[in-house]
Amino acid sequence: MPGYRLDSIAQLARELEFTPQELRLRQLASAEDLLYLIDPAKAYPLDFVIFKITEYRPRTGGEQLLTGLALQHDLGLLVEQVSEGLNLRSSAVNEPVLDIDDVCARFNVTSKTIQRWRRRGLCARRFIFPDGKRRVGFLLSSVERFLAVHGEQVAQTSNASRVGEEECGRIIERARRLARDCYYSVDDITWRLARSTGRSRLTILHTIRKHDQEHPDRAVFAKAAPPITEAERLAIFRASRQGQSLRELAARFGHARCVIYRIILEERSRRLSRRTIRFQDDPLFHQDDAQAVIEALEAQEELPDAPAPQELRVPRDLPPYLQELYRTPLLGRARERALFLKLNYHKYQFVCARRRMDPELVRHRELAAMERRLATIQEIKNQIVRANLRLVVSVAKRHVRPGVTLAELISEGNLILMRAVDGFDVGRGNRFSTYATLALMKGFARSVPQMLNAARNTIGDGEVLEALADVRPAYDEARMLERDQVRHLLDRLEERERRVLCAHFGLDGEQSPASYEEVGHRLGLSKERVRQIERRALAKLRAAAGVDGGNGEHDHD
Repeated sequence: MPGYRLDSIAQLARELEFTPQELRLRQLASAEDLLYLIDPAKAYPLDFVIFKITEYRPRTGGEQLLTGLALQHDLGLLVEQVSEGLNLRSSAVNEPVLDIDDVCARFNVTSKTIQRWRRRGLCARRFIFPDGKRRVGFLLSSVERFLAVHGEQVAQTSNASRVGEEECGRIIERARRLARDCYYSVDDITWRLARSTGRSRLTILHTIRKHDQEHPDRAVFAKAAPPITEAERLAIFRASRQGQSLRELAARFGHARCVIYRIILEERSRRLSRRTIRFQDDPLFHQDDAQAVIEALEAQEELPDAPAPQELRVPRDLPPYLQELYRTPLLGRARERALFLKLNYHKYQFVCARRRMDPELVRHRELAAMERRLATIQEIKNQIVRANLRLVVSVAKRHVRPGVTLAELISEGNLILMRAVDGFDVGRGNRFSTYATLALMKGFARSVPQMLNAARNTIGDGEVLEALADVRPAYDEARMLERDQVRHLLDRLEERERRVLCAHFGLDGEQSPASYEEVGHRLGLSKERVRQIERRALAKLRAAAGVDGGNGEHDHD
Protein backbone atom coordinates (compact mmCIF):
# COMPACT_ATOMS: atom_id res chain seq x y z
CA MET A 1 0.00 0.00 0.00
CA PRO A 2 1.21 3.56 -0.57
CA GLY A 3 2.35 5.86 2.27
CA TYR A 4 0.26 7.88 4.67
CA ARG A 5 -1.78 10.75 3.33
CA LEU A 6 -2.24 12.44 6.72
CA ASP A 7 0.81 13.39 8.79
CA SER A 8 -1.20 13.31 12.01
CA ILE A 9 -2.17 9.65 11.49
CA ALA A 10 1.42 8.75 10.59
CA GLN A 11 2.55 10.36 13.86
CA LEU A 12 -0.15 8.50 15.80
CA ALA A 13 0.99 5.19 14.28
CA ARG A 14 4.58 5.86 15.43
CA GLU A 15 3.36 6.62 18.95
CA LEU A 16 1.22 3.47 19.16
CA GLU A 17 4.25 1.30 18.36
CA PHE A 18 5.64 2.11 21.84
CA THR A 19 2.56 1.14 23.85
CA PRO A 20 2.44 -2.19 25.77
CA GLN A 21 1.39 -5.20 23.74
CA GLU A 22 -1.99 -5.84 25.37
CA LEU A 23 -2.94 -2.17 25.11
CA ARG A 24 -1.75 -2.12 21.49
CA LEU A 25 -4.04 -5.04 20.62
CA ARG A 26 -7.03 -3.16 22.07
CA GLN A 27 -6.02 -0.02 20.16
CA LEU A 28 -5.80 -1.99 16.91
CA ALA A 29 -9.30 -3.35 17.48
CA SER A 30 -10.55 0.19 18.18
CA ALA A 31 -8.87 1.52 15.03
CA GLU A 32 -10.53 -1.22 12.99
CA ASP A 33 -13.92 -0.44 14.56
CA LEU A 34 -13.45 3.21 13.64
CA LEU A 35 -12.43 2.33 10.09
CA TYR A 36 -15.81 0.74 9.39
CA LEU A 37 -17.61 3.83 10.73
CA ILE A 38 -15.80 6.28 8.44
CA ASP A 39 -17.77 7.88 5.63
CA PRO A 40 -15.32 8.86 2.83
CA ALA A 41 -17.46 11.90 1.94
CA LYS A 42 -17.24 13.47 5.43
CA ALA A 43 -14.53 15.05 7.57
CA TYR A 44 -13.62 14.10 11.15
CA PRO A 45 -11.86 16.05 13.95
CA LEU A 46 -8.43 14.76 14.87
CA ASP A 47 -9.20 14.63 18.60
CA PHE A 48 -12.26 12.43 17.87
CA VAL A 49 -10.06 9.97 15.94
CA ILE A 50 -7.40 9.87 18.66
CA PHE A 51 -10.02 9.40 21.40
CA LYS A 52 -11.76 6.55 19.54
CA ILE A 53 -8.45 4.68 19.20
CA THR A 54 -6.62 5.50 22.47
CA GLU A 55 -9.48 6.69 24.79
CA TYR A 56 -7.36 9.78 25.42
CA ARG A 57 -8.44 13.33 24.56
CA PRO A 58 -5.53 15.47 23.37
CA ARG A 59 -5.29 19.04 24.60
CA THR A 60 -4.40 20.40 21.15
CA GLY A 61 -5.28 19.58 17.56
CA GLY A 62 -9.03 19.40 18.09
CA GLU A 63 -9.76 21.92 15.36
CA GLN A 64 -7.94 19.95 12.66
CA LEU A 65 -10.35 18.12 10.34
CA LEU A 66 -9.32 14.94 8.52
CA THR A 67 -10.84 13.98 5.18
CA GLY A 68 -12.80 10.74 5.44
CA LEU A 69 -11.32 9.53 2.15
CA ALA A 70 -7.74 9.91 3.38
CA LEU A 71 -8.58 8.80 6.92
CA GLN A 72 -10.08 5.53 5.69
CA HIS A 73 -6.90 4.80 3.77
CA ASP A 74 -4.56 5.75 6.62
CA LEU A 75 -6.38 3.80 9.35
CA GLY A 76 -5.89 0.60 7.35
CA LEU A 77 -2.20 1.45 7.00
CA LEU A 78 -1.96 2.22 10.74
CA VAL A 79 -3.41 -1.17 11.71
CA GLU A 80 -0.96 -2.97 9.43
CA GLN A 81 2.07 -0.97 10.60
CA VAL A 82 1.35 -1.23 14.32
CA SER A 83 0.62 -4.97 14.10
CA GLU A 84 4.06 -5.49 12.53
CA GLY A 85 5.77 -5.06 15.91
CA LEU A 86 3.46 -7.44 17.77
CA ASN A 87 4.93 -10.57 16.12
CA LEU A 88 1.47 -12.16 16.01
CA ARG A 89 1.37 -15.80 14.97
CA SER A 90 -1.64 -16.81 12.89
CA SER A 91 -1.91 -20.08 14.82
CA ALA A 92 -2.19 -18.23 18.15
CA VAL A 93 -5.18 -16.12 17.12
CA ASN A 94 -8.56 -17.37 18.36
CA GLU A 95 -10.18 -17.08 14.91
CA PRO A 96 -9.18 -18.10 11.35
CA VAL A 97 -6.59 -15.94 9.61
CA LEU A 98 -6.74 -15.77 5.80
CA ASP A 99 -3.82 -14.75 3.63
CA ILE A 100 -4.25 -13.03 0.26
CA ASP A 101 -4.36 -16.34 -1.63
CA ASP A 102 -7.10 -17.64 0.69
CA VAL A 103 -9.27 -14.56 0.08
CA CYS A 104 -8.65 -14.74 -3.68
CA ALA A 105 -9.67 -18.39 -3.77
CA ARG A 106 -12.75 -17.89 -1.59
CA PHE A 107 -14.13 -15.02 -3.69
CA ASN A 108 -12.61 -15.96 -7.03
CA VAL A 109 -10.87 -12.59 -7.50
CA THR A 110 -7.35 -11.42 -8.23
CA SER A 111 -4.86 -10.00 -5.74
CA LYS A 112 -5.32 -6.64 -7.48
CA THR A 113 -9.00 -6.71 -6.49
CA ILE A 114 -7.94 -7.45 -2.91
CA GLN A 115 -5.75 -4.35 -2.96
CA ARG A 116 -8.74 -2.29 -4.13
CA TRP A 117 -10.81 -3.72 -1.27
CA ARG A 118 -8.08 -2.76 1.18
CA ARG A 119 -8.21 0.83 -0.06
CA ARG A 120 -11.97 0.75 0.52
CA GLY A 121 -11.58 -0.45 4.10
CA LEU A 122 -10.71 -4.17 4.20
CA CYS A 123 -8.44 -4.24 7.26
CA ALA A 124 -5.21 -6.26 7.13
CA ARG A 125 -2.61 -7.11 9.76
CA ARG A 126 0.87 -8.62 9.72
CA PHE A 127 1.11 -12.22 10.93
CA ILE A 128 3.77 -14.91 11.17
CA PHE A 129 2.29 -17.92 9.35
CA PRO A 130 3.07 -21.60 10.04
CA ASP A 131 5.75 -21.62 7.33
CA GLY A 132 7.67 -19.06 9.39
CA LYS A 133 7.17 -16.20 6.93
CA ARG A 134 5.70 -12.85 7.90
CA ARG A 135 3.03 -11.52 5.53
CA VAL A 136 -0.32 -9.80 5.31
CA GLY A 137 -3.31 -11.63 6.78
CA PHE A 138 -7.01 -10.96 7.31
CA LEU A 139 -9.05 -11.97 10.33
CA LEU A 140 -12.17 -13.80 9.21
CA SER A 141 -14.26 -11.35 11.25
CA SER A 142 -12.63 -8.43 9.38
CA VAL A 143 -13.55 -9.95 6.01
CA GLU A 144 -17.13 -10.58 7.14
CA ARG A 145 -17.48 -6.99 8.40
CA PHE A 146 -16.17 -5.65 5.12
CA LEU A 147 -18.66 -7.78 3.19
CA ALA A 148 -21.48 -6.56 5.40
CA VAL A 149 -20.63 -2.92 4.66
CA HIS A 150 -19.57 -3.24 1.01
CA GLY A 151 -21.58 -6.25 -0.10
CA GLU A 152 -22.90 -4.67 -3.31
CA GLN A 153 -19.46 -3.44 -4.42
CA VAL A 154 -17.91 -6.83 -3.72
CA ALA A 155 -20.67 -8.56 -5.69
CA GLN A 156 -19.94 -6.35 -8.69
CA THR A 157 -16.19 -7.01 -8.73
CA SER A 158 -16.02 -10.60 -7.51
CA ASN A 159 -17.61 -13.88 -8.40
CA ALA A 160 -18.56 -15.44 -5.11
CA SER A 161 -20.55 -18.18 -6.88
CA ARG A 162 -18.81 -20.61 -9.16
CA VAL A 163 -19.57 -20.80 -12.86
CA GLY A 164 -22.03 -23.67 -13.39
CA GLU A 165 -21.91 -26.11 -16.30
CA GLU A 166 -24.82 -24.47 -18.11
CA GLU A 167 -23.35 -20.97 -17.77
CA CYS A 168 -19.93 -22.28 -18.75
CA GLY A 169 -21.42 -23.73 -21.93
CA ARG A 170 -23.00 -20.40 -22.85
CA ILE A 171 -19.71 -18.57 -22.24
CA ILE A 172 -17.76 -21.02 -24.40
CA GLU A 173 -20.30 -20.88 -27.24
CA ARG A 174 -20.41 -17.07 -27.32
CA ALA A 175 -16.62 -16.87 -27.11
CA ARG A 176 -16.32 -19.27 -30.05
CA ARG A 177 -18.61 -17.10 -32.20
CA LEU A 178 -16.66 -13.94 -31.29
CA ALA A 179 -13.35 -15.60 -32.15
CA ARG A 180 -14.53 -17.33 -35.34
CA ASP A 181 -17.01 -14.87 -36.86
CA CYS A 182 -15.75 -11.52 -35.56
CA TYR A 183 -12.07 -12.45 -35.25
CA TYR A 184 -11.75 -10.73 -31.88
CA SER A 185 -8.61 -10.92 -29.76
CA VAL A 186 -8.53 -12.61 -26.34
CA ASP A 187 -8.81 -9.23 -24.57
CA ASP A 188 -11.81 -8.24 -26.70
CA ILE A 189 -13.57 -11.55 -26.07
CA THR A 190 -13.14 -11.42 -22.31
CA TRP A 191 -14.13 -7.73 -22.20
CA ARG A 192 -17.39 -8.23 -24.14
CA LEU A 193 -18.38 -11.36 -22.21
CA ALA A 194 -17.60 -9.73 -18.87
CA ARG A 195 -19.90 -6.80 -19.66
CA SER A 196 -22.74 -9.01 -20.89
CA THR A 197 -22.56 -11.68 -18.15
CA GLY A 198 -21.65 -9.53 -15.13
CA ARG A 199 -18.66 -11.75 -14.44
CA SER A 200 -15.14 -10.39 -14.05
CA ARG A 201 -12.77 -10.60 -17.00
CA LEU A 202 -10.51 -12.87 -14.95
CA THR A 203 -13.35 -15.35 -14.43
CA ILE A 204 -14.17 -15.36 -18.15
CA LEU A 205 -10.51 -15.82 -19.04
CA HIS A 206 -10.08 -18.67 -16.53
CA THR A 207 -13.24 -20.43 -17.75
CA ILE A 208 -12.22 -20.39 -21.42
CA ARG A 209 -8.61 -21.35 -20.76
CA LYS A 210 -9.71 -24.29 -18.63
CA HIS A 211 -11.96 -25.44 -21.49
CA ASP A 212 -9.12 -25.09 -24.02
CA GLN A 213 -6.79 -27.17 -21.82
CA GLU A 214 -9.37 -29.92 -21.42
CA HIS A 215 -10.44 -29.83 -25.09
CA PRO A 216 -7.41 -28.80 -27.18
CA ASP A 217 -9.09 -29.99 -30.39
CA ARG A 218 -11.92 -27.45 -29.83
CA ALA A 219 -9.84 -24.65 -28.34
CA VAL A 220 -11.51 -21.24 -28.51
CA PHE A 221 -8.55 -18.92 -28.13
CA ALA A 222 -6.65 -20.73 -30.90
CA LYS A 223 -8.96 -19.02 -33.40
CA ALA A 224 -8.78 -15.58 -31.76
CA ALA A 225 -7.04 -12.65 -33.41
CA PRO A 226 -3.53 -11.75 -32.22
CA PRO A 227 -3.43 -9.21 -29.39
CA ILE A 228 -3.27 -5.53 -30.26
CA THR A 229 0.21 -4.15 -29.70
CA GLU A 230 0.92 -1.19 -27.46
CA ALA A 231 2.10 0.85 -30.45
CA GLU A 232 -1.17 0.17 -32.26
CA ARG A 233 -3.18 1.13 -29.18
CA LEU A 234 -1.35 4.47 -28.96
CA ALA A 235 -1.83 5.09 -32.67
CA ILE A 236 -5.58 4.45 -32.33
CA PHE A 237 -5.82 6.78 -29.34
CA ARG A 238 -3.86 9.59 -31.03
CA ALA A 239 -5.97 9.32 -34.17
CA SER A 240 -9.15 9.55 -32.08
CA ARG A 241 -7.78 12.68 -30.41
CA GLN A 242 -7.24 14.16 -33.86
CA GLY A 243 -10.96 13.84 -34.58
CA GLN A 244 -11.29 10.57 -36.51
CA SER A 245 -14.58 8.77 -35.91
CA LEU A 246 -15.02 5.18 -34.74
CA ARG A 247 -16.04 4.15 -38.25
CA GLU A 248 -12.90 5.70 -39.77
CA LEU A 249 -10.67 4.15 -37.11
CA ALA A 250 -12.25 0.72 -37.58
CA ALA A 251 -11.63 0.87 -41.34
CA ARG A 252 -8.08 2.17 -40.92
CA PHE A 253 -6.90 -0.34 -38.29
CA GLY A 254 -9.03 -3.33 -39.29
CA HIS A 255 -10.87 -3.83 -35.99
CA ALA A 256 -14.53 -3.74 -35.03
CA ARG A 257 -15.86 -0.43 -33.78
CA CYS A 258 -16.53 -1.86 -30.33
CA VAL A 259 -12.86 -2.89 -30.11
CA ILE A 260 -11.74 0.61 -31.07
CA TYR A 261 -14.16 2.05 -28.53
CA ARG A 262 -12.79 -0.17 -25.76
CA ILE A 263 -9.18 0.72 -26.55
CA ILE A 264 -9.96 4.44 -26.43
CA LEU A 265 -11.78 4.09 -23.10
CA GLU A 266 -8.97 2.05 -21.57
CA GLU A 267 -6.30 4.51 -22.70
CA ARG A 268 -8.29 7.47 -21.38
CA SER A 269 -8.82 5.81 -18.00
CA ARG A 270 -5.16 4.79 -17.87
CA ARG A 271 -4.03 8.38 -18.43
CA LEU A 272 -6.43 9.72 -15.83
CA SER A 273 -5.16 7.15 -13.32
CA ARG A 274 -1.58 8.32 -13.85
CA ARG A 275 -2.34 12.00 -13.19
CA THR A 276 -0.80 13.29 -9.97
CA ILE A 277 -3.27 15.56 -8.19
CA ARG A 278 -2.41 17.37 -4.95
CA PHE A 279 -5.16 19.25 -3.16
CA GLN A 280 -5.61 21.10 0.12
CA ASP A 281 -8.69 19.78 1.88
CA ASP A 282 -11.30 22.06 3.46
CA PRO A 283 -14.37 21.20 5.59
CA LEU A 284 -16.49 23.10 3.08
CA PHE A 285 -15.85 20.45 0.41
CA HIS A 286 -17.76 17.85 2.44
CA GLN A 287 -20.97 19.87 2.62
CA ASP A 288 -23.83 19.20 0.22
CA ASP A 289 -23.94 22.83 -0.91
CA ALA A 290 -20.17 23.21 -1.32
CA GLN A 291 -20.28 24.05 -5.02
CA ALA A 292 -23.02 26.65 -4.59
CA VAL A 293 -21.10 28.33 -1.74
CA ILE A 294 -17.89 28.47 -3.74
CA GLU A 295 -19.67 29.88 -6.79
CA ALA A 296 -21.29 32.56 -4.58
CA LEU A 297 -17.88 33.49 -3.15
CA GLU A 298 -16.42 33.73 -6.63
CA ALA A 299 -19.31 35.91 -7.86
CA GLN A 300 -18.91 38.47 -5.08
CA GLU A 301 -17.72 41.84 -6.30
CA GLU A 302 -14.71 43.21 -4.48
CA LEU A 303 -13.58 46.81 -4.41
CA PRO A 304 -10.04 46.78 -5.79
CA ASP A 305 -7.25 48.26 -3.73
CA ALA A 306 -5.59 51.35 -5.14
CA PRO A 307 -2.59 50.03 -7.08
CA ALA A 308 0.86 51.22 -6.09
CA PRO A 309 2.75 53.21 -8.77
CA GLN A 310 5.26 50.38 -9.29
CA GLU A 311 2.39 47.98 -10.01
CA LEU A 312 1.35 50.09 -12.99
CA ARG A 313 4.81 50.20 -14.54
CA VAL A 314 5.73 47.56 -17.10
CA PRO A 315 9.49 46.81 -17.25
CA ARG A 316 10.89 47.79 -20.63
CA ASP A 317 13.36 44.92 -20.78
CA LEU A 318 10.58 42.31 -20.99
CA PRO A 319 9.55 40.76 -24.31
CA PRO A 320 6.16 41.93 -25.65
CA TYR A 321 4.25 38.77 -24.68
CA LEU A 322 5.42 39.09 -21.07
CA GLN A 323 4.57 42.79 -21.01
CA GLU A 324 1.00 41.92 -21.98
CA LEU A 325 0.67 39.32 -19.23
CA TYR A 326 2.28 41.75 -16.79
CA ARG A 327 -0.77 44.00 -17.15
CA THR A 328 -3.05 41.33 -15.68
CA PRO A 329 -4.53 42.85 -12.50
CA LEU A 330 -3.52 41.47 -9.12
CA LEU A 331 -5.97 39.36 -7.14
CA GLY A 332 -7.70 40.84 -4.12
CA ARG A 333 -7.80 38.84 -0.90
CA ALA A 334 -11.42 37.67 -1.33
CA ARG A 335 -10.99 36.85 -5.03
CA GLU A 336 -7.79 34.93 -4.30
CA ARG A 337 -9.47 32.88 -1.57
CA ALA A 338 -12.43 32.08 -3.83
CA LEU A 339 -10.17 30.91 -6.67
CA PHE A 340 -8.07 28.66 -4.43
CA LEU A 341 -11.18 27.15 -2.84
CA LYS A 342 -12.61 26.49 -6.30
CA LEU A 343 -9.32 24.99 -7.50
CA ASN A 344 -9.00 22.58 -4.58
CA TYR A 345 -12.70 21.69 -4.64
CA HIS A 346 -12.43 20.53 -8.25
CA LYS A 347 -9.28 18.59 -7.40
CA TYR A 348 -11.07 16.92 -4.49
CA GLN A 349 -14.01 15.99 -6.72
CA PHE A 350 -11.65 14.59 -9.36
CA VAL A 351 -9.82 12.41 -6.82
CA CYS A 352 -13.13 11.09 -5.43
CA ALA A 353 -14.41 10.27 -8.93
CA ARG A 354 -11.16 8.54 -9.87
CA ARG A 355 -11.29 6.45 -6.71
CA ARG A 356 -14.78 5.24 -7.66
CA MET A 357 -13.74 4.49 -11.24
CA ASP A 358 -13.52 0.84 -12.22
CA PRO A 359 -11.33 0.55 -15.36
CA GLU A 360 -13.26 -2.52 -16.53
CA LEU A 361 -16.70 -0.92 -16.27
CA VAL A 362 -16.00 2.78 -16.82
CA ARG A 363 -18.23 4.63 -19.29
CA HIS A 364 -17.56 7.46 -21.70
CA ARG A 365 -19.65 9.94 -19.72
CA GLU A 366 -17.69 9.26 -16.52
CA LEU A 367 -14.37 9.82 -18.28
CA ALA A 368 -15.71 12.93 -20.03
CA ALA A 369 -16.81 14.40 -16.68
CA MET A 370 -13.36 13.76 -15.17
CA GLU A 371 -11.62 15.27 -18.19
CA ARG A 372 -13.81 18.37 -17.99
CA ARG A 373 -12.90 18.62 -14.32
CA LEU A 374 -9.19 18.52 -15.23
CA ALA A 375 -9.71 21.25 -17.83
CA THR A 376 -11.41 23.42 -15.21
CA ILE A 377 -8.54 22.82 -12.78
CA GLN A 378 -6.02 23.92 -15.40
CA GLU A 379 -8.06 27.00 -16.30
CA ILE A 380 -8.26 28.17 -12.66
CA LYS A 381 -4.56 27.45 -12.17
CA ASN A 382 -3.71 29.55 -15.23
CA GLN A 383 -5.76 32.45 -13.84
CA ILE A 384 -3.77 32.42 -10.61
CA VAL A 385 -0.43 32.08 -12.41
CA ARG A 386 -1.16 34.96 -14.81
CA ALA A 387 -2.16 37.23 -11.94
CA ASN A 388 1.16 36.53 -10.18
CA LEU A 389 3.52 36.72 -13.16
CA ARG A 390 4.89 40.09 -12.09
CA LEU A 391 5.98 38.45 -8.84
CA VAL A 392 8.08 35.98 -10.83
CA VAL A 393 9.66 38.84 -12.79
CA SER A 394 10.40 40.81 -9.62
CA VAL A 395 12.14 37.91 -7.85
CA ALA A 396 13.90 36.71 -11.02
CA LYS A 397 15.52 40.13 -11.59
CA ARG A 398 17.27 39.82 -8.23
CA HIS A 399 18.91 36.56 -9.30
CA VAL A 400 20.35 37.61 -12.66
CA ARG A 401 24.00 36.51 -12.93
CA PRO A 402 26.58 36.59 -15.72
CA GLY A 403 25.62 33.63 -17.93
CA VAL A 404 22.03 33.43 -16.63
CA THR A 405 19.50 35.56 -18.51
CA LEU A 406 16.30 37.04 -17.16
CA ALA A 407 14.28 35.03 -19.70
CA GLU A 408 15.75 31.77 -18.37
CA LEU A 409 14.97 32.76 -14.81
CA ILE A 410 11.39 33.74 -15.68
CA SER A 411 10.88 30.40 -17.42
CA GLU A 412 12.18 28.55 -14.36
CA GLY A 413 10.15 30.82 -12.08
CA ASN A 414 6.92 30.02 -13.90
CA LEU A 415 7.44 26.32 -13.15
CA ILE A 416 8.14 27.10 -9.50
CA LEU A 417 5.03 29.28 -9.35
CA MET A 418 2.82 26.50 -10.77
CA ARG A 419 4.12 24.09 -8.14
CA ALA A 420 3.48 26.71 -5.47
CA VAL A 421 -0.15 26.98 -6.56
CA ASP A 422 -0.58 23.25 -5.85
CA GLY A 423 1.04 23.50 -2.42
CA PHE A 424 -0.64 26.66 -1.12
CA ASP A 425 -3.19 26.22 1.69
CA VAL A 426 -5.54 29.20 1.66
CA GLY A 427 -7.06 28.05 4.95
CA ARG A 428 -3.98 29.21 6.88
CA GLY A 429 -4.92 32.83 6.29
CA ASN A 430 -1.77 33.93 4.43
CA ARG A 431 -1.64 35.66 1.07
CA PHE A 432 -0.40 33.61 -1.85
CA SER A 433 2.19 36.28 -2.76
CA THR A 434 4.00 35.64 0.55
CA TYR A 435 4.05 31.88 0.03
CA ALA A 436 5.04 32.17 -3.65
CA THR A 437 7.89 34.61 -2.92
CA LEU A 438 9.44 32.15 -0.46
CA ALA A 439 8.97 29.31 -2.96
CA LEU A 440 10.65 31.34 -5.72
CA MET A 441 13.58 32.30 -3.48
CA LYS A 442 14.13 28.67 -2.48
CA GLY A 443 13.68 27.45 -6.05
CA PHE A 444 16.16 29.95 -7.50
CA ALA A 445 18.66 29.09 -4.75
CA ARG A 446 18.68 25.54 -6.14
CA SER A 447 18.37 26.22 -9.85
CA VAL A 448 20.66 29.25 -10.35
CA PRO A 449 23.86 27.35 -9.35
CA GLN A 450 22.87 24.61 -11.80
CA MET A 451 22.42 27.18 -14.57
CA LEU A 452 25.82 28.68 -13.72
CA ASN A 453 27.45 25.26 -13.88
CA ALA A 454 26.06 24.73 -17.37
CA ALA A 455 27.14 28.21 -18.52
CA ARG A 456 30.71 28.18 -17.18
CA ASN A 457 32.13 25.11 -18.90
CA THR A 458 35.10 27.10 -20.27
CA ILE A 459 36.33 28.75 -17.07
CA GLY A 460 39.89 27.77 -16.04
CA ASP A 461 41.46 27.37 -12.62
CA GLY A 462 43.17 30.73 -12.84
CA GLU A 463 39.89 32.49 -13.71
CA VAL A 464 38.19 30.89 -10.71
CA LEU A 465 40.96 32.05 -8.37
CA GLU A 466 40.96 35.48 -9.95
CA ALA A 467 37.23 35.80 -9.31
CA LEU A 468 37.70 34.59 -5.76
CA ALA A 469 40.58 36.97 -5.05
CA ASP A 470 38.71 40.14 -6.08
CA VAL A 471 37.26 41.39 -2.77
CA ARG A 472 37.93 45.13 -3.20
CA PRO A 473 34.90 47.40 -2.74
CA ALA A 474 32.99 47.77 -5.98
CA TYR A 475 29.93 49.82 -6.60
CA ASP A 476 29.18 49.32 -10.27
CA GLU A 477 26.68 46.60 -11.19
CA ALA A 478 29.19 44.29 -12.86
CA ARG A 479 31.45 44.17 -9.79
CA MET A 480 28.51 43.64 -7.48
CA LEU A 481 27.45 40.66 -9.56
CA GLU A 482 30.99 39.24 -9.41
CA ARG A 483 31.01 39.51 -5.63
CA ASP A 484 27.63 37.82 -5.52
CA GLN A 485 29.08 35.05 -7.66
CA VAL A 486 32.04 34.65 -5.29
CA ARG A 487 29.73 34.34 -2.29
CA HIS A 488 27.66 31.69 -4.07
CA LEU A 489 30.81 29.70 -4.87
CA LEU A 490 32.20 29.93 -1.35
CA ASP A 491 28.86 28.85 0.14
CA ARG A 492 29.35 25.44 -1.52
CA LEU A 493 32.43 24.73 0.64
CA GLU A 494 32.68 23.30 4.12
CA GLU A 495 33.59 25.69 6.92
CA ARG A 496 37.25 24.63 7.17
CA GLU A 497 37.73 24.65 3.39
CA ARG A 498 36.31 28.15 3.20
CA ARG A 499 38.60 29.40 6.00
CA VAL A 500 41.69 27.93 4.31
CA LEU A 501 40.93 29.58 0.96
CA CYS A 502 40.00 32.91 2.51
CA ALA A 503 43.19 32.97 4.56
CA HIS A 504 45.52 31.84 1.76
CA PHE A 505 44.14 34.16 -0.95
CA GLY A 506 43.12 37.07 1.29
CA LEU A 507 39.38 36.70 0.72
CA ASP A 508 36.31 37.58 2.75
CA GLY A 509 37.85 40.36 4.85
CA GLU A 510 41.34 38.87 5.36
CA GLN A 511 44.00 41.59 5.40
CA SER A 512 46.49 39.90 3.07
CA PRO A 513 47.21 36.48 1.57
CA ALA A 514 48.96 34.09 3.96
CA SER A 515 51.36 31.23 3.29
CA TYR A 516 50.47 27.59 3.91
CA GLU A 517 52.57 27.62 7.06
CA GLU A 518 50.83 30.75 8.41
CA VAL A 519 47.40 29.34 7.62
CA GLY A 520 48.32 26.08 9.34
CA HIS A 521 49.50 27.97 12.41
CA ARG A 522 46.17 29.86 12.61
CA LEU A 523 44.06 26.73 12.22
CA GLY A 524 46.25 24.28 14.13
CA LEU A 525 47.09 22.22 11.01
CA SER A 526 50.27 21.13 9.30
CA LYS A 527 51.41 22.86 6.11
CA GLU A 528 50.80 19.72 4.05
CA ARG A 529 47.32 19.31 5.52
CA VAL A 530 46.48 22.91 4.55
CA ARG A 531 47.65 22.19 1.00
CA GLN A 532 45.44 19.07 0.83
CA ILE A 533 42.39 20.96 2.05
CA GLU A 534 43.03 23.73 -0.49
CA ARG A 535 43.26 21.21 -3.35
CA ARG A 536 39.97 19.66 -2.30
CA ALA A 537 38.31 23.08 -2.04
CA LEU A 538 39.58 24.13 -5.47
CA ALA A 539 38.28 20.87 -6.95
CA LYS A 540 34.84 21.65 -5.54
CA LEU A 541 34.97 25.17 -6.94
CA ARG A 542 35.92 23.87 -10.38
CA ALA A 543 32.98 21.47 -10.24
CA ALA A 544 30.63 24.25 -9.11
CA ALA A 545 31.84 26.50 -11.93
CA GLY A 546 31.57 23.73 -14.53
CA VAL A 547 35.35 23.43 -15.15
CA ASP A 548 36.68 20.17 -16.65
CA GLY A 549 39.87 18.56 -15.47
CA GLY A 550 41.92 19.44 -12.44
CA ASN A 551 42.74 17.49 -9.36
CA GLY A 552 39.56 16.05 -7.96
CA GLU A 553 41.08 14.07 -5.12
CA HIS A 554 39.33 13.94 -1.76
CA ASP A 555 40.74 13.15 1.63
CA HIS A 556 38.91 11.80 4.63
CA ASP A 557 39.37 13.06 8.15
